Amino acid sequence: MPSEKPPNRSSWSRLLLGVIAGFVLGSLVSGGYILYLHGLFVAYASTPLLALVLRTLLTVVGLAPLFYGLVRLRSMKIRLAAENASRRDSLWIPIGFGAVVIVLIGVYGIASNVALLVFWLTGGIVSAAIIYESSGQSRRTLAAYAAIVIVLFAMLGFVSLYAPVEASKHIAVEKLDEPIDVNGLRRFIPLMTAYAYASDRIQIPTHRIYPEDSYVYYLGNSSVYNWIIEPEGFWNQLTKSPLGAVFVYGDEYPPRVKLVERPLEWGLHNKRFKLLFFDTLERRIVMTAGLQYKPLLEDNIEVLYNGKIYILVPLVTWRRSLLYSLPVLHGYAIVDEDGNIEVVAGDKLASDPRLQGMPLLPEVVARDWVEAYRYKVGLVGFYLYHNTYVIRDIGTNPQPYLEQGSDGWLYWVFVAEPPGETYSAKYIIYVEAGSISTPKLLFYELPEPAIGISKVESYVKQAHPTYDWGELSIEEPMPTLLNGTLYWKATVTTKDYRGLVSVDIVNAASGEVISLQPRRKVTYLDVLHALWSREAAGKPTARGLEERIAALEHRVAEAIKALEEIQRELQELQRLVANSTIGGREG
Repeated sequence: MPSEKPPNRSSWSRLLLGVIAGFVLGSLVSGGYILYLHGLFVAYASTPLLALVLRTLLTVVGLAPLFYGLVRLRSMKIRLAAENASRRDSLWIPIGFGAVVIVLIGVYGIASNVALLVFWLTGGIVSAAIIYESSGQSRRTLAAYAAIVIVLFAMLGFVSLYAPVEASKHIAVEKLDEPIDVNGLRRFIPLMTAYAYASDRIQIPTHRIYPEDSYVYYLGNSSVYNWIIEPEGFWNQLTKSPLGAVFVYGDEYPPRVKLVERPLEWGLHNKRFKLLFFDTLERRIVMTAGLQYKPLLEDNIEVLYNGKIYILVPLVTWRRSLLYSLPVLHGYAIVDEDGNIEVVAGDKLASDPRLQGMPLLPEVVARDWVEAYRYKVGLVGFYLYHNTYVIRDIGTNPQPYLEQGSDGWLYWVFVAEPPGETYSAKYIIYVEAGSISTPKLLFYELPEPAIGISKVESYVKQAHPTYDWGELSIEEPMPTLLNGTLYWKATVTTKDYRGLVSVDIVNAASGEVISLQPRRKVTYLDVLHALWSREAAGKPTARGLEERIAALEHRVAEAIKALEEIQRELQELQRLVANSTIGGREG
């Protein structure tokens, strides 16, 4: 039988080597532990207090025996079935490495349910074994330990289920008597078609754009998709910089593409190796803005201002209490071409010219508010009676959709359906894209059943029985409300998204389909004209036209006022330049 003895000096050296290797690996995957700490700080800021306490207790209960075992490692009986000391000693490296990894995962369980589960399936078993061994192999002690863990997990599960119910009570809701007219026709070019046309303009073999990185905003009547031209592949991301941005205007077909090529210090995918960590844009933003704020890189916006490219990244904080938390906008991190990062707080956003016309409220936050309000009916009403609504996503671009209202405001628009096997539209939910502090929803309940987003595809296919649907795709069923009538705008494209086959408008009340097949060029106004022409033949729309004319006149007046202010500023700058030139000559 091999001898049982504590590790010698050589064994401790190997153990230390394993520990160092574990910490180095952790540094490489967490940006020098900045992103690791960021996750913990965000968890502290965003998790309901009771859930945070329970997660912390589970982490402490799991880690305490591990630390005890490491401290008492010299006195533990470690049985190694080995014939020679070198083979025995070599196991200390993986022991040290594994201990560090388990501890890092365990601590991160405070921030992540996945990390907490992984820890208890690995380190938790080791902790239970240490408890069993140190208690003299007492089954009663082990059972008590297991009971504590099970009770804590059960409490955490219940609190997590109840948190959105409590959160729904803190969302302001305004019931609308009439729907807000919004125009989704300005976005008749779908995201993936815009992506295909943007990709075709890039001739750099080492760079590409990523479809999921796009956002949308409006410039006048044009919807604008935007991407950073990023290095492709790990080595290129490590050694090359982004090479500009590409903008696609979605109000006409073929879409207009604007390519702005110039080197950028940071993009969403490039990184820099710094000996013990990889530096990234996310890491830089976190260090500049603060560990407790979460940058929403998936909701980034690229804009051109004064001929320069800026990356706008929203920063989120949370309103939270004992049982709930809700995300709200803290501000924006604005990244210039040289990599300089400026944090603009929420109360300064409206006056920053780089953010003019942008949807300040991120799409992700709007979706979180709408999803949380589904639990307003309570746990029993939600889970047992299903007395709520669902937001269904169709195609490659999920809800919500950013649309301009007839009042000139931007809205995130959702169309909600009853749960289960019912597919009629029940609610139209608006979230003001400029609402940055108070969670608020505008609710309009449809008085009559209407075609929901789930069945738009069926009506479009029925309208085109001769199409080869195996080679086509129906993209972005988007709500449009004109004179209180709900329409669905859907775009039929080829499978590779490059060809626009038709733009179809489905009347959600009658199921009638208006189809516009572009031959050479089609614009947003062509689609709007097709809809108005069909509706004008069926019913008078003078009142609706008058309201729309008034809204457009108001927007034109605002645009003229803004242009006059710009002209005054330009004249003032020209005067200053002229005075400085004259002064220089006299000197």
